[in-house]
Amino acid sequence: MTAEHERPEYGQAVSDLTGRSAELDLIRAVIEDTARLGGSLTLFGEPGVGKSALLDAAADLAVANGMRTLRAAGAEFEANIAFAGLNQLLVPLAAMFPQLDSPHESALRVALGFGEGATPSRIMISTAALSLLLLAAQDQPLVVLVDDTQWLDEASADVLAFVARRVAGTAVRVLSTVRTTEKPLPVRGEVNSLTIRSLDDSAAETLLIDRYPDLAEHVRLRIVTEAQGNPLALVELPAILTSDRYPTAEALPAVLPLTERLSRMFTDRIAALASETQDLLLLLALDGSGHALSDEGVAGPGAAAQLDIAERERIVVIDRHSVVFRHPLVRSAVVGLAGPESRRRAHRALAKCPTADPGRRAWHLADASIGPDEEVATLLQRESIQALKRGDPSAAVAAMTRSADLSPDAEHRAQRLAGAAHFAAEVMGDLQSVSQLLTDARRLHANAGSLATASAAASLMLYSDADVVSAFRVLTTALRAPAAEPTADEVKAAIWVLSVIASLNGRKEMWDPYLEMVDRYRDKLPGGLLIRSEVVSNPATVSTEALDTLDRQIAALATERDPGQIIRVGYVANDVDRLADLREPLLRVWQDAARTGAVASVTNALMLLCAESYLAGRWDDTQRFAEEGLERAQAYGYVNFIWFLHYSRALAAAALGQQEEAEEPLEEMLAWSIPRHAFIVPQHVHRVRTLAAIGRSDFETAYTEATKISPRGLEPGTAHQLQLFVAYDLVEAAVRTGRTVQAQGFVDAMLRMGITKISSRWSLLVAAAQGLVSDGEVASAHFERALAAAPEELWPFERARVLLAYGEHLRRERATVESRVHLTAALALFDRLRAAPWAERARNEMSATGLSRRQADVSQVQLTPQELQIATLAASGLTNKAIGERLHLSARTVSGHLYHVFPKLGVTARAGLRDALTALSEQHDDPEFP
Repeated sequence: MTAEHERPEYGQAVSDLTGRSAELDLIRAVIEDTARLGGSLTLFGEPGVGKSALLDAAADLAVANGMRTLRAAGAEFEANIAFAGLNQLLVPLAAMFPQLDSPHESALRVALGFGEGATPSRIMISTAALSLLLLAAQDQPLVVLVDDTQWLDEASADVLAFVARRVAGTAVRVLSTVRTTEKPLPVRGEVNSLTIRSLDDSAAETLLIDRYPDLAEHVRLRIVTEAQGNPLALVELPAILTSDRYPTAEALPAVLPLTERLSRMFTDRIAALASETQDLLLLLALDGSGHALSDEGVAGPGAAAQLDIAERERIVVIDRHSVVFRHPLVRSAVVGLAGPESRRRAHRALAKCPTADPGRRAWHLADASIGPDEEVATLLQRESIQALKRGDPSAAVAAMTRSADLSPDAEHRAQRLAGAAHFAAEVMGDLQSVSQLLTDARRLHANAGSLATASAAASLMLYSDADVVSAFRVLTTALRAPAAEPTADEVKAAIWVLSVIASLNGRKEMWDPYLEMVDRYRDKLPGGLLIRSEVVSNPATVSTEALDTLDRQIAALATERDPGQIIRVGYVANDVDRLADLREPLLRVWQDAARTGAVASVTNALMLLCAESYLAGRWDDTQRFAEEGLERAQAYGYVNFIWFLHYSRALAAAALGQQEEAEEPLEEMLAWSIPRHAFIVPQHVHRVRTLAAIGRSDFETAYTEATKISPRGLEPGTAHQLQLFVAYDLVEAAVRTGRTVQAQGFVDAMLRMGITKISSRWSLLVAAAQGLVSDGEVASAHFERALAAAPEELWPFERARVLLAYGEHLRRERATVESRVHLTAALALFDRLRAAPWAERARNEMSATGLSRRQADVSQVQLTPQELQIATLAASGLTNKAIGERLHLSARTVSGHLYHVFPKLGVTARAGLRDALTALSEQHDDPEFP
């Protein structure tokens, strides 16, 4: 058996790995692609079980098959440096970068620290890495070997997972190892995996006999017992448990501290090397990027000779493209053997490397520091902000915490600890760490870091127990009387948290102080937070200039990597109907944050995706997002998120007509919210109940519930988002219950508010509300204007409700044919949405026009709602021009739709439309009809 840290010589039979024939067969199948295994394999196992030896065997198999190898290894020392592992892997291919297309070349150069530019997206870096590997494999198949991926930085691990899932059928193979620990490993996609087990006693004894035939039997048996099948221990222990030192079984020590003995043996081998060789190995161990070896000013002029010595002593493996340690324990031993001053000296040298990126340089300087150093602390603070913008919150918290450690004075240290706490609360979701960081900050400074600490403390109170009043008091006190002049970043963080608190409370008592603080610190706030202050308390008052600015901010999110920025813009967009434009960025935050463990970011993204998918009519998505968010919020103690996720799921259930499911969480939401002064929560409860009541045509209950949200109706000066959301419901419920005066008052208030400027959805609903309170041709004109106000594909549920109301009006006006057109279109949309109560109302209305229920179900055919409208109007005898005038389309567009409708219905002329529609409705009644 070859030890995990020992590599067989090229040409040596890999079958010499005792007890590993099955594992070798699988590795061979992956490399030779004989079993179509997708080109990737991950080996899991405990330290010393032989993962690295199997990876070495894979390298030998690759060479035997005429393939090229690239190697890298994760290291604990670099876990906080983004793309450190990717740098180590791809540096040998740097000469090929110019052969990539410009965006991919630029992405790799920026990510790996070779160039400057805008931070590329993770997907761009991943595709660039894949493209580079495929390019390198064009002339010679390539095997990528990555050891100890559990210590890779998150960014490199994500890119490696991306590549591993996409090399099937190419000339690239990816084999990696993962050291198993007591903690569950993150799932990074479906890649073939194999858990390497310890050897059984028989295989262990065979290995010892083969490798150490002169070993005394009593020593061999003791090693088999103590090693418990660990190949590394089996191979290394005989070197220290020699028969001459321990001639009898009794002479052997009672306990063999295997880990310490192995570590000491590595140390002894390294300590025997010349100091110059040890210094170079230390640089190599602490660097990991390849920069130290490529820069003579860092590695020194004799680096090549010292590396040759290290290779002869079997410490490192050198090929044309890279230098790697034979086993990760060797790298740890190199660092462990070096004294503190030697390590600091190496880090100082690495920090001077001209090609080192700022983040890596900051960490090297930090590790080189003897005591507090404000300059280095500032560099690490900047790296923390950059890491957050890159979407790497764990690295951001680590950098900010280390920045605090290096701060010379207590106040700065407390502020930085509070900053780390804020990141942990707002992005990571590690509330336990938040509490500890805040405790440390308060202990350091009497003012507890002033505004920065207040923001983190308020976040902790808000998220862990939704203590709205205490969080509000802590934050407003700090904002009104800061201990020191706050920075723009501190103000931004504090005002954001305050806006969340005021939103949850929803009362003037908190809105007014919030707006006062926005006014006070206006010069230090970014445009996004100023727009939020316009929107969040009263969306009806938002200016067109603010909406234009918001639209530009949303457009900029296409390349934004900072999850916090996407979330902040998302909450503003939610209040003014612009979430549809954020779907892709929010999905990106959800997926990226889930991989990096940023619980708060991923849960915020899921909540916004709930809202977006509800308005888009994707209610299954709403419920799915809500369920995943609930699992995360409950698991990590984010109490403040739970109510909204319950609400989202209940609202979708109400729309679907699932009355019991909609009602189920509502009483618990009420009981939870009132003691906490979270007064916006009951209003969400009333919204769910309003919608459910309208669905079942219980308009009296709907009116009662809607007026609980707006006790005095709609008030232009104080309308919040929920009042606007139920505005149309309120009008419809008032009309259906005979409250015509109140209904007209509600419509007048909507018009005075000017809410149609917010979005096309409000143009649709305000005009429809005018139609509800009007009669005759005036009502028809309002409904026509409503349907023309928004694109057909937007707001499907609201559009269907307006079509239903219009059809009901036309039926009462005895315009039967036209009524059926709109009712048919409404039914088609309701059925597509699976909005069962509303679909039933539409069917009942169509029956009232004289159609049977079977005929009413013509909406189920494979025609779009607009095609069905046009076909029905054409069947009634209207010309293309007349149809176009009614539907606000050109005659040419109508003709184009009919061109597609005719073959779907199996007719060649308008004369056949009526019979075709009737026949199709009868066919739909057949259970075999899809």
